Amino acid sequence: MPISMALKKSAPSFCSIPTLFLVFTFLCILCLFFSSSSISSALSYHKTLRSTTDFIKVYVADLPRSLNYGLLDKYWSFESDSRLGSDADREIRSSHLAKGSKFPPYPENPLIKQYSAEYWIMGDLMTPQQQRTGSFARRVFDLNEADVVFVPFFATFSAEMQLGMAKGQFRKKKGNEDYQRQRKVMDFVKNTDAWKRSGGRDHVFVLTGYD
Repeated sequence: MPISMALKKSAPSFCSIPTLFLVFTFLCILCLFFSSSSISSALSYHKTLRSTTDFIKVYVADLPRSLNYGLLDKYWSFESDSRLGSDADREIRSSHLAKGSKFPPYPENPLIKQYSAEYWIMGDLMTPQQQRTGSFARRVFDLNEADVVFVPFFATFSAEMQLGMAKGQFRKKKGNEDYQRQRKVMDFVKNTDAWKRSGGRDHVFVLTGYD
């Protein structure tokens, strides 16, 4: 018998099928471990990155209620609105939602509802953080942490209120409650530390335009 054949028969086989299978399994487990570890690390990093860069920090100016939700209180105190859509609001007026609510509902009158952006933005910011999902804005209560200052004046609704009550005074200063509210807002914010710090450059006013 040739010596080479004798050595093959006498030497243990390290390349047998069971051995190869065990080696392959071990390598797969290692790859799976390191892959899982890498994925977990990547997800953790992505989550941290999202938590620090994917939102804007918003400080809400402490305007008097009369300049936002108080305007809605006033609207719902009217017996009716003679403009288009009053039937939808009549039902809300008759319910408990429209009376004495901390956060009164917005009118369903289509002439008014189309200008409701500031209402929904303020509602989002007033909602407790743990109940807010999908919002890119995060409310902060320390001015020094804020990226912007949101001024919660229901500006367009204020204009709609004036149009509904005394349309003839809308383009005048005297007797125009909307103009008086605008002046009140500016007088208020210009006297705050936030405004004095930036000159108003980081203040956000929501003004929904008309056609």
